[in-house]
Amino acid sequence: MTLAAVTASLLLAASLAGHATASAKNPLVGTWQLEQYVDTPEGGVPVYAFGSHPVGLFVFTADSHVSISLMRNPPAVGTESSDPDPDACIPAWYCSYFGTYRYDPAGPSWTTHVTGGNIPNYLGTDQRRTFTIEGPILTISETYSADGKTIHARRVLRRIQH
Repeated sequence: MTLAAVTASLLLAASLAGHATASAKNPLVGTWQLEQYVDTPEGGVPVYAFGSHPVGLFVFTADSHVSISLMRNPPAVGTESSDPDPDACIPAWYCSYFGTYRYDPAGPSWTTHVTGGNIPNYLGTDQRRTFTIEGPILTISETYSADGKTIHARRVLRRIQH
């Protein structure tokens, strides 16, 4: 093996080791596929604003970048939104935002500083999400108010890549 090949192998191994260390410290790193998106008004029936089988990916990089995309399945082009959230997407059937994020193991939670996307109220803001991870399942749970009602939000994702 040449010196160049040995050097390249060592650099690759160091890079992979650094990525593994970053992933071990931050369980969010990787790609997550959306399986459920439901908002339930207190005392009301669940609302599946993106359908019963939504499509979406949440991608968290080891260097603190995040990209989140989700869409109604099937797309409901030209229909009104059933999403009670005042921070709904435009168009209502597709949501995407991206930026940098900070992981907080104490929550556990992450906070995204939104630099772009199609949720006008999110642009330039920090969006905090609390979550749990059990095996390959990440569950985001939060509560918000809309039209004087308390809404319980639940997002379920499955890890598809580390």
